[in-house]
Amino acid sequence: MLKNLIIIACIFFSLSITGQGKTRDQVLQLIAEDTCECIKNDPEAFTQSKTMQQKEVALGICLLKSFNKRKSESEETKDLGVGLDFEALGEEVGIKMVTTCGGDFMAIFSEDQLDEIIEDEFNDRMPPPPSEKDVLSLSMTVSLEAIHNDVISYIKFKDDFDKEQTFLIVDEFIGKDLLRKRNIGKTFEVYYEKRDFYDLSEQNYTKKKVLKYIELKE
Repeated sequence: MLKNLIIIACIFFSLSITGQGKTRDQVLQLIAEDTCECIKNDPEAFTQSKTMQQKEVALGICLLKSFNKRKSESEETKDLGVGLDFEALGEEVGIKMVTTCGGDFMAIFSEDQLDEIIEDEFNDRMPPPPSEKDVLSLSMTVSLEAIHNDVISYIKFKDDFDKEQTFLIVDEFIGKDLLRKRNIGKTFEVYYEKRDFYDLSEQNYTKKKVLKYIELKE
């Protein structure tokens, strides 16, 4: 009897480890498959007469149900929850659904709705205009320490407490021409916002400072 219990416990442990052994991409693929199945099982929610907003809500519900079911299957997704960029997740899953669902996915949209999707995608790919200085933005007075031009460029400053501060450069911003080696050591007023980025060392999304506007202080 004890031997059988040990064998059963080992089986359950093995299944648990296997269940969490999937990668993030594999979990997203499963969510895409679940969402495709959800569309098939609820054709009324995706008829041509439904508005784009109604279809987006129905898709969101399908995706959320699958996400809550599947996220624990991977160490990379099990802790995702509060602060998750659900819209970005939906875009990732949507790309997989195009090939997973085949024509069934695209068929739920009318011709006008497909044109709207294409137009939105084009606008999203257009670079944003430089941000104007916003009195509501976060800001601090710092001295320029180093400029790093990597895959994602970033700037290192030191604040009034001699603490190093790192700011990512994600979008074009006003004041970029001031970032020259000759200005290292000079004092700047920097305006920034905090965005979520995936941190490999933390294995989670963390807040990073993104430059919006800088000005040289005399």
